Amino acid sequence: MNFKRLTSKIAALLAVSFVLVACDDEFSTVGGEIIENPTDVELQKLEVTTYSKKINSVQTNNLSDYLLGVYSDPVYGETAASIFSQLSLTTTNPGFGDNTQLDSVVLTIPFYSTEGESDEEGNIEYSLDSIFGEGSFKLSVQESRYFLADFDPDADFQSRQKYYSDQQDLIEQNLVGDVLYENDNFEPSSEAIVNYGYDEVGEADTTTTGPALRIKLPVDYFQQKIINKEGSSELSNNNNFRDYFRGLFLKAEANNDASSQILLNLGKGDVNLYYTYEAEETNDDGDAETVEKGGSYQLKFGSNAVNTFEGEFPADVLQAITAADTENGEENIFLKGGEGSMAIIELFENESEIEELKENNWLINEVNLQFYVNQDFMAGAQEPDRLYVYDLENNRIIADYSFAEQFIGDFNPEDPSESMKTFSKPLERDENENGIKYSLNLTQHVNQILNNEGENVKLGLVITQNINQTANSAVRDSGEVSRVPAMSVLAPLGTVLYGNAAEDEEKQPKLWIYYTRTTE
Repeated sequence: MNFKRLTSKIAALLAVSFVLVACDDEFSTVGGEIIENPTDVELQKLEVTTYSKKINSVQTNNLSDYLLGVYSDPVYGETAASIFSQLSLTTTNPGFGDNTQLDSVVLTIPFYSTEGESDEEGNIEYSLDSIFGEGSFKLSVQESRYFLADFDPDADFQSRQKYYSDQQDLIEQNLVGDVLYENDNFEPSSEAIVNYGYDEVGEADTTTTGPALRIKLPVDYFQQKIINKEGSSELSNNNNFRDYFRGLFLKAEANNDASSQILLNLGKGDVNLYYTYEAEETNDDGDAETVEKGGSYQLKFGSNAVNTFEGEFPADVLQAITAADTENGEENIFLKGGEGSMAIIELFENESEIEELKENNWLINEVNLQFYVNQDFMAGAQEPDRLYVYDLENNRIIADYSFAEQFIGDFNPEDPSESMKTFSKPLERDENENGIKYSLNLTQHVNQILNNEGENVKLGLVITQNINQTANSAVRDSGEVSRVPAMSVLAPLGTVLYGNAAEDEEKQPKLWIYYTRTTE
């Protein structure tokens, strides 16, 4: 489910009422009045209230990608991310030929990577994207009989069934058969993948693709499970198949080594079965003869899948979050992706503060919300590059996201790291690459409140893996938080920011309002 988009009516109002927002704009507006070249820009900083909220169980069967591996954060501890996914038939009632013998079974799920230059031998070199940490983890693969339903029986099958990050026990309680693959020291590699298969006429063929999770699974298991089931009802359609073969569980565990976690493109993952079979052909003399040919069959991942997370926050961090002062705010804000934590922001202390701003009759040129990183906690940890703020009460984007996307044209679909920078600036870093501060643009949001076009709602603040995507995920048993951005679920990194109760007033988050005085 996506965050609700602002209506076209509101977008039109934004286009008329707020032409440009930077302090050095050629024109600025307030209401219907146009003021040319404002030069007397002033600044007022307003206090905000901030506190953290733990997210203990979040929906993960609606994600665009999936995390696999173990990430160790110096603040938030160790988290293992595993995947349970259904498989789907690419063609129903497949025919494998006569006297079919399975040669090999290869599971492949692509990593996200960037293609670089070729080496001296002409081989393309790649660098991995979206990898967190460095090192290995224990990886195992096994069949589970836990059934992932498409629709919710408790809702009369009218809505999609939700599965959550804390349901790994249910999957493991239904594991069957032997472990199909196990590697105590699996480490993601940036090497290209060479695939040995067959072309359309059954001749041997070799192709090269980008880096991927690529492992071999037992031949005997899939010979019995798939090849020998040719012509059966189990392979006649995908509903029958998914009930017969309910899915594979890819489990990640720590191995007492430096660990890593990686984002997988599960929708492009597959299990390829390579086999030989006998076929009748006519030779050059016109006689029929039996020849051996090669074939392959593909099972696809991702029709329904769930990411599970295992790990606990350190006791002191968890205590700081659960005991947060929701009325007066906190000294620190704890942000962690995955099954992690977020922040709740209240912009204005009360209605009288809003009314006072309205009475000032200011021209609001720009509004920023700035957060400083508390490096006393971070200890050189890998820091997230972007934060995302949203309307927590209505689970939708705020006006500034829509404005940046539609009117400023700041949306870059090809490169999220270069997208929406007028809405959420990337982390400002010092010469040692340590984080200094984040800045978020709330100009349109505040203008809507002051112009009686929007409500002063609570805002949610999260880490985002991809600021271009605004879909959200359901949260279980978290009180005022019912949904979080799905891209925060796929962001394993964490940070600690100074809150409004921080001792250093200069590091407290403030609403920076740049304005120009107007005359009646």
